[in-house]
Amino acid sequence: MHHLTEAQWIDIAAHRLQHRWRSINPGQLDDLAADLCRDQRLLSLETTKAVDEWLTPVWSPDMPRSH
Repeated sequence: MHHLTEAQWIDIAAHRLQHRWRSINPGQLDDLAADLCRDQRLLSLETTKAVDEWLTPVWSPDMPRSH
């Protein structure tokens, strides 16, 4: 977890998710971030990298962004 508390990891992850999915309710993103925090593989990564890793099947820098 890179010296973060679980709450800090979840807050950072939820913020990163909100950056990618602005239309999703923030409470749902908090719940999703808490679910991601239970994944030991993701938890071993830096938080923003973990979120990006999880989002890879959904979003890629090569894909056009919809606004």
